[in-house]
Amino acid sequence: MARLIAPPSRLRFWLLALGLLALTLFFGVRTLASDAEKPIKRNYAAVFAPPAPETQTKEEAAAKSAGCITCHTASDAWTMHRTEAVMLGCTDCHGGNANIRLPSPSSDFDNPAYVALRDKAHVLPRYPKSWHWPSSANPQRSYTLLNRESPEFVRFVNPSDYRVVRDSCGACHIRTIEAAERSLMASGAMLWGGAGYNNGIVPFKNYVVGEAYTRAGEPAKIVSPGNPSGTVTAEQKARGALPALYPLPTWQTVMPGDIFRVFERGGRNVNTQFAEVGLPNSLGSIQRFEEPGRPDLKQSNRGPGTGLRVAIPVLNIHKTRLNDPFMWYAGTNDQPGDYRHSGCAGCHVVYANDREPRHSLIWAKYGRDGQTATVDPTIAAKVDHATGQKEKGHPVEHAFTRAIPTAQCMNCHMHQPNIFLNSFLGYTMWDYESDAPHMWPAKQKYPTAAEVRATNDRNPEGAAARGKWADLEFLRNVYDLNPELKDTQFADYHGHGWNFRAILKRDREGNLLDAEGKIVAPDDPEKWRKAGEGKFVEPGANPGKTVHMMDIHAEKGLQCADCHFGQDSHGNGLIYGEVANAIEIGCKDCHGTVDQYPTLLTSGPAAPPNGTNLGLLRNPDGKRRFEWFIDADGNRVLIQRSIVDPKLEWRVSLVKDSVDRNSSRFNAKAARAKLMGTISDAGAVNWGPGVPKENRAHGDDKMACFTCHLSWTTSCGGCHLPIEANWKTSTHKYEGEETRNFATYNPQVARDEMFQLGRHQTTKGNIIAPVRSTSALVLSSTNVNRERIYIQQPPISSAGYSSQAFAPHFPHTVRTTETKTCTACHLSANDDNNAIMSQLLLLGTNFVNFVGLNAWTGLESGFEAVRVTEWEEPQAVIGSYLQKYAYPDFYRLHVERNRRELKEWTRGATFDKHLSGETDHNELFRNVVQGTKDRVGCLQLRGEYMFVAEGKGGFRAYDVASIANKGFSEPIVSAPFSPIGQDMHVSTTNATCMALPTNQNISVKRNDHIVKHIPENQEQAFRPIYRYAVITDSVEGLILVDIDTLSDGEIRNNFFKRAVSWNAGNILAGARHITLAGDIAYVTTKAGLAVIDLADPLHPKLTASLSLNDARASAIQFRFLWVSDAEGLKLFDVTDLRHPMPQPNGSVALANAQRIYLARTFAYVAGKQEGLVIVNITHPLAPAIYAKETFGEKMTDVEDVIIGSTNASLFAYVADGRNGLKVIQLTSPESQPNFYGFSPAPKPELIAWAQTPSPAVALSKGLDRDRGVDETGGQMAIFGRLGSRPFTRSEMERLFLTPKGVPFKVLDTPDMREYVPLRLSDR
Repeated sequence: MARLIAPPSRLRFWLLALGLLALTLFFGVRTLASDAEKPIKRNYAAVFAPPAPETQTKEEAAAKSAGCITCHTASDAWTMHRTEAVMLGCTDCHGGNANIRLPSPSSDFDNPAYVALRDKAHVLPRYPKSWHWPSSANPQRSYTLLNRESPEFVRFVNPSDYRVVRDSCGACHIRTIEAAERSLMASGAMLWGGAGYNNGIVPFKNYVVGEAYTRAGEPAKIVSPGNPSGTVTAEQKARGALPALYPLPTWQTVMPGDIFRVFERGGRNVNTQFAEVGLPNSLGSIQRFEEPGRPDLKQSNRGPGTGLRVAIPVLNIHKTRLNDPFMWYAGTNDQPGDYRHSGCAGCHVVYANDREPRHSLIWAKYGRDGQTATVDPTIAAKVDHATGQKEKGHPVEHAFTRAIPTAQCMNCHMHQPNIFLNSFLGYTMWDYESDAPHMWPAKQKYPTAAEVRATNDRNPEGAAARGKWADLEFLRNVYDLNPELKDTQFADYHGHGWNFRAILKRDREGNLLDAEGKIVAPDDPEKWRKAGEGKFVEPGANPGKTVHMMDIHAEKGLQCADCHFGQDSHGNGLIYGEVANAIEIGCKDCHGTVDQYPTLLTSGPAAPPNGTNLGLLRNPDGKRRFEWFIDADGNRVLIQRSIVDPKLEWRVSLVKDSVDRNSSRFNAKAARAKLMGTISDAGAVNWGPGVPKENRAHGDDKMACFTCHLSWTTSCGGCHLPIEANWKTSTHKYEGEETRNFATYNPQVARDEMFQLGRHQTTKGNIIAPVRSTSALVLSSTNVNRERIYIQQPPISSAGYSSQAFAPHFPHTVRTTETKTCTACHLSANDDNNAIMSQLLLLGTNFVNFVGLNAWTGLESGFEAVRVTEWEEPQAVIGSYLQKYAYPDFYRLHVERNRRELKEWTRGATFDKHLSGETDHNELFRNVVQGTKDRVGCLQLRGEYMFVAEGKGGFRAYDVASIANKGFSEPIVSAPFSPIGQDMHVSTTNATCMALPTNQNISVKRNDHIVKHIPENQEQAFRPIYRYAVITDSVEGLILVDIDTLSDGEIRNNFFKRAVSWNAGNILAGARHITLAGDIAYVTTKAGLAVIDLADPLHPKLTASLSLNDARASAIQFRFLWVSDAEGLKLFDVTDLRHPMPQPNGSVALANAQRIYLARTFAYVAGKQEGLVIVNITHPLAPAIYAKETFGEKMTDVEDVIIGSTNASLFAYVADGRNGLKVIQLTSPESQPNFYGFSPAPKPELIAWAQTPSPAVALSKGLDRDRGVDETGGQMAIFGRLGSRPFTRSEMERLFLTPKGVPFKVLDTPDMREYVPLRLSDR
């Protein structure tokens, strides 16, 4: 496992560059905290035991247990196996001295004589305090203790730990052991590799890092068992197998993947170490302080300018409770959902983690606190003396089992908190808002640093220390709150200390629905539980009237192990970096296809060449797992029996029967979906068994089964990882050293209604599959002085795309009736799914956009960063529903003292009652203004730069990296910052507006390198337009400026110049606004609307010109473009992007419409004196004014509006001209019970406002969080699986255009007139 081979040259160079200094960590000085437990020297000669033999007599085995059973007088299974055929003695597995006997039975386990004999018989730890010896319970948060402890003791406490399992189990199970060591469940390669590649740290999309250790606990390289070892065959490679995985270098040695520019003071030392980030120098020597005025803050061993920057995702992996622990470590054993051991016992020895019967089946009765039900008297009576309760951290029984409940799987499959197992059980991560009054203390908490540290050690959320769930007793009882709740229901498990909310059946407006699709009123007393239903329901039942959207398999009682058999869990011996490649089972293996019944032979990428025959599997009771029968009507019936509960069995749904019109199990909707033919030139469709296989639109070779069968998909709308530089914390990997930094993990928006499609990875044939947003990091960092040296910065992926990562995804949310319908993917005949289609195709919906700490506001004479959120977690919008509950004191100050004004002031106390500033420290609120030469008509934040069209001042980019740094005197920078200088300004006559192809942080140069030099990453090239900013000038027309130089990390080439100026025939005279849709620019001009093709950016082409009355602004959503003019809103069909077609029926008369913002099914229009005009555009051709909001004439000069999501709520930020900036909460659990819908109706509440030094006229749009591709098919966001990608434009069009380019529309109800029966000749 640990044998090294020479890596390929590119990889060798990268590893050398990345990890030279890791040698000091792996093989050099081991840095331990001064207060850490020192190891005790032990002599293990008397308790040494050789490896367990393959065979031995009963008498030989008994001799190895003779002394042990004088104390352990009863056992659940003497050999851990439920069969007497296994001949093992206690010391075969555990080691120890079986010759030590207790003279007579005793229950006085504290008797000194008993203790003396016990310590002679047992293997003793080198770190007794850390193991809370002599307790046999798993210690809490042990992490690297297993690496530091002696192998002899590791074997004693857990013979199945991977470090020692060869000694204990290798005689019989060596192939399984070696496979398990290489498995994804042990290596975590996808999490590590994905985090590295998606965030610009590792250049290889074929992952190269993973976790493994030697017997002595040293980091190990994992090699494939090929011939020679460390190689894979071409066929294995094609199925996703990897030759090797290397240990992940420690964060101290990894260069930052980002290019964030940080102001670093003074400093002359080259070999340095400094407290705020804890970087050791290459020799591990003590800090060398410099003289006053030259603090040692400038450089690190990783190069100039890196002293205050680290690769935060790598730090996060090493130190934050997020991606850990994997199977090399025990569970943290500190809260429900976290109890387990390491190695084989991590799965095959069950711990009590969840009381929900559908999650745990026969194990549910044992609770959720890791307490035992063993008959062993030395363990059964163990009591935690601190609490007086039964000791936690023990397995339910001293026995191996294959009856593994889903609750055991959840222990590891917790990250991310909104996918896979959580969604299988119908949950996603709680967002801090639903039922907030029950979860936040009525009196605001001001946690001390010690309280924060204690909470974050087991829960990585920065918000946790402020909430009630910081209290473990409250946390474990959250499920018991469910009867009192109005918004959601919580799970009974709390792995990582998190809370999980239920996903419930809703319509697009957010109304709760029952099984028949009828609305369940918010105040219906039976919405959660029907009369007579208990706290928990049994398998097969759905509690209450509302439908809890757990996977139908889970609802019926199937556990993970009922589908994912031994090979999926153990691995097949090869190394994989992606979950989909490591899976052997496929849907058709059990359910069959439209053409044949299931073969019960596995067919996934990890399956052996001819598949594994599931028909041969037997459960522990000897019965077949799968069995065919013939029913009374002569139909074939397939039965599956539960591996966990022998009383449970299910009739398997067979696809062939569901599409057979002569079968009693015929389902017209299913048959239509599976047997749909391709659309004809005339738009006609037909379906049925008579459609030739090659003409099927949804064949298995074209689309993943779960594309239609899933019911919902969660998407991560962003996570905030702030590094705090003055926290002394230990790493969770390798030897557990301490350094002074820590990064919390803070989910921002997790939605369940974002159904999106794309292309699956190469090993899956690049078929169509659901896609989800998998990661969307924004990174922040503070230094030792709590100065925010950068805030909420999105990194750039290694491929140059934004790190707003997407990936093909099977959410395990299969349902029978709540599945996807035709109008989820095709144009609705009711013309009501334009926003749904925009979401589906990854074009974005402008709903989950991230606005962040500041609302950036364009002014008549400058622009301003207005502080709109808290800095601490949760980063609640000031004045919002969430602030009211998470920060009630701060909310009252905002409302009562500041009268809801967002102004410059300092909150907090210099000293609290303990003469400390740590609980309520001073917090400076400042609104930063940057003056400009003229009116800022448009501005856009991207990464660390603000791009501004400032009228007669031309076009300029400002450095806003230090906007929140109180130690930086000029938080907005336009002047040169190096002797060489810079010039990020282009003079124009009158720059009225500007647009970027994406507001996500990207690098075309980085993309060019990957596409050219690492083609095995299978990445697409950027479309040419992505290099440029596009500026409108009322006199000069269109101007393009290459801005990619700002993302290359090179400060010496930041000089802007025009790439092209274009105004053929003066067609753009009076240009005032631009909307970019990929290659297409829609420009409003004095004459109307001009459409310009920028596929070749240096040679623009006019494709259309339409007359309008004083055209002002435009906005696009999928097939429609809205334009404001003097008459109101005008609608254009842009199915043909280059040639808009007016749609008079879609017009809306308004007195003075200005800018437009489209957020799903509502258009938010800046209406000047009419305020904020909200138009329902669910039916674009039949719009309806929903509201004209002025808040009693307080908002009467509205020029612009943007929308953003924070946690579960929706907000509008309004540039209200002479009245300044307004912040409006559009939805909240208090104002809108349907706040979880795809597009709930807004209920505007004015929650904050700010005066601006001159009229507010424009706003910077929030970061796109659900846009991965533009309207012309240009990819902008990274896709996290090899070969996966968004649709091209032509692929998009196949979902809504006939071959002749005409839109076709569908209904969700099957039309039997379109049914084509099987021809006699085909029978």
